[in-house]
Amino acid sequence: MVIGVTDTMISEDKFNLYIKWLEGSGILLNWIKLSYRLDNLNALNDCNGLILTGGNDINPALYNGPVNHPHIKDVDRKRDDFERKLIDQALNKKIPTLAICRGMQLVNIHLGGTLIPDIEEAGYKSHRKNNDIENRHPVNIDMDTLIYKMSNIDSGHVNSSHHQAVAKPGDGLIISVRAEDGIIEGMEFGNIEKDHFILLLQWHPERMMDENNPLSNKILENYLATISNQSTT
Repeated sequence: MVIGVTDTMISEDKFNLYIKWLEGSGILLNWIKLSYRLDNLNALNDCNGLILTGGNDINPALYNGPVNHPHIKDVDRKRDDFERKLIDQALNKKIPTLAICRGMQLVNIHLGGTLIPDIEEAGYKSHRKNNDIENRHPVNIDMDTLIYKMSNIDSGHVNSSHHQAVAKPGDGLIISVRAEDGIIEGMEFGNIEKDHFILLLQWHPERMMDENNPLSNKILENYLATISNQSTT
C-alpha cells in the first residue's frame, strides 16, 4: 500500500504528523511526498491513496474571492495548481482521497464551490489557534453520511485551526458535519454507493491528542481499509 501525501510547504514537523498518523495504524505501508517543488505529479500513478494536507491560504482568484483581502496571506498558486491536477487524477482514477483542512477547501473550490474568506469577519466565533494551542469545539454529524457510518457517532469534538471555511459546496458534494455555529466541518460526495471514497475534513485528525477519538482513528482505519479492499479487487 502506497499513500501519496502532499507537502504542507510550511513545516516539515507538520508534514511528519501525517506520516506518524499513517504509520500509527499498524498497517504496513509506504508513502510518497507530492509537491511541485519535487515535480513529481506522475508519482500519483504509483499510489493507492491520496492525502491532501493543510497549509496556507488558497489563491482567492480561484473562487472569485477578494484578491486583496488583508487576512488572506501566503498564497502559493503553484501549489494550488499542482494539487488541482492531483485532484483531477484522483477523481478520474477513483483513488481514495482524504482532504484535510486546506485540502478540503481546495477540493471544494476545484469542484466549483466557494469559501468564506475570513470566518471571524463574517460574524462567526474564532476557529483559530489560541497562543499556539489548538481550539476545540463540538460538531454534529448527519446520520445519512459516510462519516457517520465510519465513526458511528452523531456528534463529537474536534480540533480547530483555520480562519476560512466552505461557503458554497462544490458540485456533487454534500455537507456531512457542521460545527455548532454552523461552519461546515465535513463534506463528501452525495452518492456514496456510486462515487469513490473522498472525504473532506476541516479539522486535523492527524494531530488530535485523544487518539481514540472516532473522528480520528476510525477515519484512518476506514480510509486504509477502503484502499486495501480496492487494491485486492
